[in-house]
Amino acid sequence: MSDPELKKADGCDIFFSLIIVIVLLAGFFIFQALSEPEEPREVDHKTKQERLTKISKHTATDSDYNARIDSVHSENNSSMEKIMTNVINQYKGK
Repeated sequence: MSDPELKKADGCDIFFSLIIVIVLLAGFFIFQALSEPEEPREVDHKTKQERLTKISKHTATDSDYNARIDSVHSENNSSMEKIMTNVINQYKGK
């Protein structure tokens, strides 16, 4: 058959494998620490004002959109109560 001595692990190979794994892990953590971004800067007054103007524009657009939806529903006379009443009446008829 085969020689059982050849199947045993060599202590030197295991030692070097562990050294390589430790070096790679240390390198990974060092690279991660070096590549992390710095802490974000604090927001200045100009940026706050720009954000507030964008928020107000979106709020105005949103309220305009909601007003258009309400006007379409009022023009079509399609209130939720009327639609629900029609559905109930349809099911009662069957």
